[in-house]
Amino acid sequence: MTSRLRSVLSSRDLPLAELCSARLDGELFSLGDFWCPVDEIDDAARRARAAGLLPSSPRAIAERMTAAWIYGLAPVPRRHQFCVQVSARMKLVPSPRLQIRELSCPSDQLQSISGLRVTLPLRTAVDLARWPHDDAEPADPAGEPFQAAVDRVPLIAALIRFAGHTTVEPARRLLEAPNLPFKAQALARLDDVQRYLDTY
Repeated sequence: MTSRLRSVLSSRDLPLAELCSARLDGELFSLGDFWCPVDEIDDAARRARAAGLLPSSPRAIAERMTAAWIYGLAPVPRRHQFCVQVSARMKLVPSPRLQIRELSCPSDQLQSISGLRVTLPLRTAVDLARWPHDDAEPADPAGEPFQAAVDRVPLIAALIRFAGHTTVEPARRLLEAPNLPFKAQALARLDDVQRYLDTY
């Protein structure tokens, strides 16, 4: 009797050399930092399973560029972005592969995909509108980061449409919470997003 491989593989399942060899032989494909058998579908469930293998805590929540990647709307980020609730009171260990920050995120702005909590598309859009460019942006083939000012507007628009909206008004309502950092920047960026939505 043969045992079936997991849908997302890491070096804990097989030696790294064997995984790389299987990818070169066309038996596996890369999915972020991990690998999948070629008969698996590259979908949100697999990407969430792969992202969920990165943080050491089950309380981590995928957000911003990692959430956009899970939804299939952005390339895999150079550094994955996670957050934990402020109330979790966990020690945040710096990592070259992960960014983890503490925040307050209502449970109605989260969903679970393959056991990983992920910010909903609308919350992800608002977070990307609020936060300035950072090193989680994907790199182009030449190794240079994409220009955030150019790429964020279409991505935020795609997330708003993915959430089932045709205007930025639901995103503006999320920004009505008090004491949000970068609120003015987010509102200005949402104006650009609305113009994009009206045009395309």
